[in-house]
Amino acid sequence: MSNPGLVVRLRQTHPIPLDVELSCAQGEMLALVGPSGSGKSTLLRAIAGIFRAEEGRITCNGDVWFDSQTRMVLSARQRRIGMVFQNFALFPHLSALENVMEALVELPHPERERRAH
Repeated sequence: MSNPGLVVRLRQTHPIPLDVELSCAQGEMLALVGPSGSGKSTLLRAIAGIFRAEEGRITCNGDVWFDSQTRMVLSARQRRIGMVFQNFALFPHLSALENVMEALVELPHPERERRAH
């Protein structure tokens, strides 16, 4: 069986309208091209798990990361992917301390907190 790679189907009407379907096989390179405000960053944030689209499904190598119908949402941490922001960014739903702790997920919670302080 071949590796399905990344498969994305997302739709929403606001704040940025999206109606996208794409797939990217393992080892394949995919470029998102479009004008400012067309939804490229919103799509990447949805794949990374830091934005939730109104409806759709995201799978990676057969694992479901997001499915609006079943309300399945894998956290950004569980997806274990990286995203390099054009401008400096933090997880907006976390405090400054919690953002620092995110980089230390391999440590036990008490040690992460101590090191983050």
